Amino acid sequence: MTSYSHLFVHVRDLARTRAFYVDVLGLEVLMDHPGYLRVGGSTGFHIGFEQRDESEVGAVGIELVVAVDDVDAEYDRLTRAGVRFDSAPADQEWGARHVWLRDPDGYRLSLSGPPAPSGE
Repeated sequence: MTSYSHLFVHVRDLARTRAFYVDVLGLEVLMDHPGYLRVGGSTGFHIGFEQRDESEVGAVGIELVVAVDDVDAEYDRLTRAGVRFDSAPADQEWGARHVWLRDPDGYRLSLSGPPAPSGE
């Protein structure tokens, strides 16, 4: 049997990455070892972060999607916490609501959830 295990991402500063993904976004710490951190959520999806030299960090064309119950509520909460977004939340033609931002290493993230109720 073949199955997906986790995404592996190189970062410049593991403490800064942990603060963003765990303390700000609210993902759960699954593994925490010197030089390596793995986080996840209730759906079983995991991201492993390893601290590397700056020359090994970054990837254009990769977007990490974090599922949330209410995109607008998370946008408001994170904005108050000082997170900067690339755009305001918006319903997308594929039937989900998204808002885009960048993590501390510049990786593109999207918070994704159900579309806004009619009339919003």
